[in-house]
Amino acid sequence: MNSRRPIIALASVGVIIIAVLTFVPYSLTMVRKAGHNVAAAVQTSLGREPSSAASTFEAEMREPIVPQYDVALWYGSRGEEPEKHGVLIQTLDGKRVFASHNADTTFNPASLAKLTTTLVALKRLGPDYRFTTRVYADGKTDAAGVLDGNLYLAGNDPSFGDASANLIAKELRARGIVRVKGKILAAPGFSFNFNERAEESAEFAARVMQLKQSGTGMEEARGEELFALQSNPLREILLYMNAHSNNFVADRLGAFLGGPQQIVRVLVEELKLPPEQVSLETASGLYNNRMTPRGVLVVIKALLEEAGRHNLKADDLMPVVGCDWGTVRRRMEGTGFECSLVGKTGTLTTTDGGMSNLAGVVFTKDTEPILFAILAQGNRIWEHKQMADELLAATINGHQPAPIMDAETRRQLLPPNNLKIEQRSEIRDQSLVKKTE
Repeated sequence: MNSRRPIIALASVGVIIIAVLTFVPYSLTMVRKAGHNVAAAVQTSLGREPSSAASTFEAEMREPIVPQYDVALWYGSRGEEPEKHGVLIQTLDGKRVFASHNADTTFNPASLAKLTTTLVALKRLGPDYRFTTRVYADGKTDAAGVLDGNLYLAGNDPSFGDASANLIAKELRARGIVRVKGKILAAPGFSFNFNERAEESAEFAARVMQLKQSGTGMEEARGEELFALQSNPLREILLYMNAHSNNFVADRLGAFLGGPQQIVRVLVEELKLPPEQVSLETASGLYNNRMTPRGVLVVIKALLEEAGRHNLKADDLMPVVGCDWGTVRRRMEGTGFECSLVGKTGTLTTTDGGMSNLAGVVFTKDTEPILFAILAQGNRIWEHKQMADELLAATINGHQPAPIMDAETRRQLLPPNNLKIEQRSEIRDQSLVKKTE
């Protein structure tokens, strides 16, 4: 018996195994490329060209790029459970992925949902849309400037507040009305300083207007229309909403757009997000909602594209992190990237055990904009905020920040000088614009 035969046989088997292992990845690559070629041919034959944001999403799902940063290891070294975190940080074109972890796992986006409301509002209404508040009187004014009747405020402006009430009072006095003998009444749907109740809104607005009325309440408007107040442009309302994460404004806007399900419809039908990966109970992000980090980035990219169509920049719709007033005022401190990114926070204290999220766009001098979404589940809210800032700074370390504004700059949000009074002959019914455009 030849003692070398077993050795030769084993060596032969080894050679065969090595050859197979070498060939399999090549074969899989060829199959994958062939599949992509078939998909491209089908797309061409159908004549469909999805939106840039949607096509990017589909491309990344087909052939994800290996990230440069091990997020699971990063969180694990800090005593965190990696499965409770979702991260995606990549360039605008998606060709460079800095970090990816649970990018296609659904989490509660919390107030990141306001970015979806921002997108749909901008697409459906346009940046210059204004809400109208109409002022009516059902009596005559005497020589002493006393209105012998009631004054009515009717409108659905979600941003109506002190500045609006003061401007209406100023216009009334310019018309010779210094006192209302009757009541100041709010029509259903009217709100003042983000108050849901029209009755209370009438009371608070009347205090600001100081017209010595006999009372306040809620009632359908009637009488003669005197003039109308036009709100700040929608783009300024959206910026304020995102900077302060105002739930009232977001939910009122969402209702005006047809409700959360209409927003979801846009995300699924126009942005091509998988239906099982997006669910919105509210337009503000309160309560039970679901999105993935990748879905959030698709929304941000679509928002940038829509803003560009209106000659707007990212900071026209989202606050500058570390500079603007609001929830991002103290974020990214000490990282060197202060005032070089725009972003939106998302915080819940009890729903889903708590959420602390941050998403937006980083601007640098040496590469294209970097999109990021960092979502963290758990009740360690403050710690997760710090971790998000640290993780973002660590993953993009080495890139030179491109500040959007000076660190000492503080923009005035909802500037009162952008409110407008329109006389009756000038009034354009904005609600009709929404229905016909």
